[in-house]
This record gives sequence, structure tokens and C-alpha cells, in this order.
Amino acid sequence: MIGKAVLFTIGLFISFTLEAKPSVEQQMERLQEVEDYLTVKPSHSLYLLKTMPDIDALPSALKIRWHVLRVRASVPTNQLLLLEQSLETLFTHSTHPYFTNKLTSILSALGIWLRRKGHLSEADMSLQCALKYAENASQRLTLINSRALVARHMGAYQKAIGFYQQAALLAKKQRNVSMAATINNNLGAIALDLTHYNEADGYLRAALEGYQRVDKRSGHITAGTNLLFLFVLRGESVNYARLYSPIKALTDAFPNQAKKAFLQWINITYLTQQGQKLSAQERTQLQALFEHLESDQVRRLVATHLAPKVKVTVPALTEQRTQPFHAKWFEQVRLCDW
Repeated sequence: MIGKAVLFTIGLFISFTLEAKPSVEQQMERLQEVEDYLTVKPSHSLYLLKTMPDIDALPSALKIRWHVLRVRASVPTNQLLLLEQSLETLFTHSTHPYFTNKLTSILSALGIWLRRKGHLSEADMSLQCALKYAENASQRLTLINSRALVARHMGAYQKAIGFYQQAALLAKKQRNVSMAATINNNLGAIALDLTHYNEADGYLRAALEGYQRVDKRSGHITAGTNLLFLFVLRGESVNYARLYSPIKALTDAFPNQAKKAFLQWINITYLTQQGQKLSAQERTQLQALFEHLESDQVRRLVATHLAPKVKVTVPALTEQRTQPFHAKWFEQVRLCDW
């Protein structure tokens, strides 16, 4: 009797285990849900991906799709380690048909990751390769915008503006409100670099309006934070007070430490302008936050414009901290022959 009971229990356990394991169809449904959240809430996409069981047991095509989606969700949330891990895994499948089908998206994300890591030459190389395999005008628009960002980080402002002008024409032709907002934000960022504050104000307000229309949270935060930075530079306390609370709420709910760090630098500077004394703890906090800023470009803006206002010493930045990227799998990108 005991033996039968044990066998019955084992049978139930095996049955439960088999039933608990998601089917391929269920995994495909979950991946589609991940994709549905990419634009409106990429942080939730990352959560859904993280909570998917048995990733290693997926068929190759679905495993590649899982990593492609994690790459796409990691870009707006600035999850550089996740981005790097998935890119490395993806290039181990570089001859798989699903990889080549998603090649442009993969190379685009690679270009963004390389730029954020300071590998500017390789970033542009990756984006040029992606353009070679771009299948439609929408992809070309995204890639031209990304090349413009790389040019800006190289200090080639006129080249960057030329790329943005090309991209703006494509965005208008496609009626792509989201990308038009991105272009306006990036032109506003260039104007900030060049201290052309009136131009920056126009571009950034247009960017914020565009992102609000399409409910793109990451863009809404970026354009709003850039506007707050501008308001601090110009001493526009009324405009700052109106915009800060909604941008703060969005930023708090968004898993991007770089954006949080930039906003904290801006807000502490604003409070100092309003007469608040900076404590020793806040000075130490700002110095720690400086290392979490997204790029050398942002660090340079903070070091030039905000650090002197709050009298906080930050590490000196070299003119360019670019360095070659030597991963073996990147040779495939150099050859650009798929």
C-alpha cells in the first residue's frame, strides 16, 4: 500500500512538473507581451524577460529573439551590462537565419552600446554596417540619428547637425512623431553644448511635446531633464518649479541610474541657487553621482556648468577617453559581410 502511495505521489510530481513547464506557444506569447511593452515601459519588458523560465531550453530562434528583446529593452533603460551580455550571446549565433533577419536591430544596439562605453570609432563602424543592411526607411532614420549622436560625442558638431537634418526630413516624410522628438532633443543637446540657449529652448520644448504625444517615457524624461538643466543655467526658477515634479515622478519610476544621477545634480544646483546650503553629505553624494552619469559628454556639461555653481570638485576629464574595442566577435562587424 505504501509503495503504491509513493508511486502515485511520484506520478503526480512528474505530471505537475510537465504541466508547469511552459510550452513553446506560451513562451512565444510571453515574448510577444515583452515586445508590446518595449516602447511604453521597457522596464516591464526586462521584468518579463527576467521571470521567463527555462531560457536555455528554448529553441535557438526563440533564444535569439529573447536576447534581441533584452537588447532593445536595455537601451532606453541604460542597462549596459545586460546589453553587453546579450550582444555577446547573440554573436555566437551569427550564422543563424533569425540572427541575420534581426541583423540591423542588433548592429544598431551594438552601436549605441559602443558609444556609451566610449568606443566611438567602432560605434560608427557598427552603425554604418547596419545601414548597409537596413531594410526600410524607418531603420535608416534610426541609424542616421545614431550616427549623429556618435559625431556629437566626437565633437564633430557640423557633421552631427548634417545627419540630423537628413533624419528630420525622413521623420517628416514618415510622419514619425517619436523620432522627430528624438531629433529635436538631440539638436537641443548640441545647442546646449554650444551654449546656444535660445535654440536649445525651442528644440527641447518641441521634443518634450512630441514625446508626450506618443507617451514615450524614456524620451519624456530625457527631454524634460535637459529642459530643467537649461532652466538652471538661465536661472528660470518659475519654469523649473513647474516642470520638476512631473519629471521627478517619471524618473523615480524608471530604472535608469544615469538619468536619476543627472536629475539629482540639476536639482541640488537649483536648490543652491534658491539659497539652500549644501551639506558635506550632499557634496559627497554629488561626487559619487558624477561617476553614474551616462557619458563623458554629460559629465563634461556637469563639470563645466553645475559643479562650479555648487562648488563641488569633480574628476578632471581628458579630451577624449576613446579606446579601441578588441572583442574577437567584433571582427564580423569590421568585415560587415553577412
